[in-house]
Formats: sequence, C-alpha cells, structure tokens
Amino acid sequence: MAQFKRIAVVGAGLIGGSILLAAARKGLAGSLACWSRSEKSRATLQAFGVAEVFAAAAACVKGADLVIVTTPVDTAEETFLAIAPGLSPGAVVTDAGSVKGAILLAARLLPAANPFVGAHPMAGGEKAGAAHAAANLFEGRVCFLTPTGAEDPKALAAVRLFWEELGSILHETDAAKHDEIVAAISHVPHAAASALMLAVVDQPGFRRFAAGAGLRDSTRVAAGEENLWVGIMLANARHTAAGLLAVERRAAELRTAIEANDVPTLRRLLAEARIARQNLDRPE
Repeated sequence: MAQFKRIAVVGAGLIGGSILLAAARKGLAGSLACWSRSEKSRATLQAFGVAEVFAAAAACVKGADLVIVTTPVDTAEETFLAIAPGLSPGAVVTDAGSVKGAILLAARLLPAANPFVGAHPMAGGEKAGAAHAAANLFEGRVCFLTPTGAEDPKALAAVRLFWEELGSILHETDAAKHDEIVAAISHVPHAAASALMLAVVDQPGFRRFAAGAGLRDSTRVAAGEENLWVGIMLANARHTAAGLLAVERRAAELRTAIEANDVPTLRRLLAEARIARQNLDRPE
C-alpha cells in the first residue's frame, strides 16, 4: 500500500533520479512528480517512465504531500523560493544536501505551513546526472536526519518512514554535528584527493599510460563534478579548511621522516594509516 499520496522530487540528478526509481519500485506513492532545470535531464527522467516530469519547479510540487529537494547546496534558497508558491498546506519538505547548516537557514524561506526536515543520504558518487541513477542506491547506506526538535512530529515520522522504505540506515543528529562529521568523512577526503591528483600530474615523472589501480583508487572521488563540489566545500568551509590543514600537517610529517631517513617514524606513520584504513572495512 502506498505510504504517500504524491511524492515530488525537485532537482532530479543522480540522487533525485535514484529516489524516483526506488520509490516507484517500492510503490511508496500513488504518483510521482519531478523537475530538473536541465532539458537533457528531463528527457532522461521522462524515459524512466515512472514520474510526471515538469519544466517548472512550482508546478512539480502541486498536490504532493512529500517533497524532496535534491538541487545543489548553493542553490537551496533559490529552489525553496521557486517551490513555495506550489506547495500544498501541510506538505512535508525534506532534502538530500550534504551540508545541513546552510540548508536549514535557507529552509526558513518555506511557508510556515510546510514543515522541513533535513536529510542527507550518504550515497553519492563521482558520476553525476540522472543517467547514472539506480533504484538500489540507498540500500544499506547511512542517511542522516537533522531534526531541530521544533518540527511537527508527524513530519519527522514521514521523513523517517520515507528513507527507511528506501533501505537507508538512519542516523539522527543536529545540523552542526552533521556538518562536522561529513567534513571528516566526505568533504576533506574529496578536497585531499583533488590536491593529490593535482600534485601527481605536476610530477615530471607522471605518465598517464603507466598509472595503475593505486593512483586510480586514491583519487577516484576527484573525478566528481566541480560545480557541485564548489558549493559543498564553501558551504562547509570552516570544517573543510581545518581538515586540509590536518592533511598538510600529516603530509609534512611523512616528508620530514623521508628526508631524514627516519625509519622508525616513517614505519609508525605508515602503520597508523594502514590500521586506520583496515578499520574502515571492519563492522562497527
């Protein structure tokens, strides 16, 4: 039985497209609607055959009881203003943005009759766009919810239900703590991978034909779309910059040990890194 009357996805790229496919497969709503700024993306969404596709954001959300905003973080204010005229009173609005503090501020632009509950599924990838969407993208993945405590409990329950039905593992925290956590596990790694890729191609010995799995694995996320990541890094600038300072400090430790032929220190640092990386693959 459908849990929602109508679900609208605003900004249907990789995340939004995957939400549509997953919601359709699980029969979560009586009907689905979506909007994308890109005509190419709208054509892709139309080809999915699971949702009504709109060229205007306000028209997309009309009649929906749940609205998921998946536009980039730095366009949140613009998106909330665009959908406000079309929102039905009582419709719950949530999102999938990777920086919650900035989006929580932007959500103040929504009508008072529309409760907002922040969400962030940890399910992206370096390949952007609806063409790469997958119905199973959220299964077994952590999804942060960042309630303020002031929202209608029914709205929070609806958002919890939605992400659980998509197969996500929920973790609730406040927006500030979320941004600190996600900087450490996503934003800083992306910035560091980008810096590493830049440093590698600057080396006089760099030869692309000889690059193996080590380089590809350690820099994979640097292939992410830059316009999206500019908005994310600037919206979470304090934590991302602090993380990069830590990267610089650790890199300096390694460099100093190598220059000094300090075997014990070099071994210790490499062992610390190995153990920390191995721990990522161990169950909690």
